[in-house]
Amino acid sequence: MSYKISIDRVVDIFSSLAGSDALTDGRVFCRSASAALSEWLDGSKSLADNDYQICYAAACIANYRYTLNRNADAFDIKAGDITVNDCSQRTAEYASRLMSNALEAISHLLRPKRFAFIKTGE
Repeated sequence: MSYKISIDRVVDIFSSLAGSDALTDGRVFCRSASAALSEWLDGSKSLADNDYQICYAAACIANYRYTLNRNADAFDIKAGDITVNDCSQRTAEYASRLMSNALEAISHLLRPKRFAFIKTGE
C-alpha cells in the first residue's frame, strides 16, 4: 500500500499557520504543495510513520507560497504622523524559515537530489 499525504491534515495545519481566514485560497496551495512533496518523497522509506512531519512540511510549503502570493503587491504607506509598515518581507522570511526547517526535518525521507554532469564537446 502506498503512502498518500492527507490533504485534510495539511489544510488543518495550514490554517494554524496562516489563520482560518486564509482557508478559502489556501486549499489550492495545500493541494499543490502536497502534490509537489509527494513527488519528492522516497517511496522506499517508512513514510506512514512520519505522517505528521510530512503533512507539516506540506503545510509549510503551502504557507510559504500563500504568503508570497498574498504579499505580492504590498507596500509601505506614510500619512502625516501615521506610518503603516508592510511586514511582508519579514513574514515571507519567517514562512521561508518554517518551510526550510520542516523540509530539513524530513530530509531523510526525500529522494536524493539528482544531478548530472554534462559532457561538452572536446
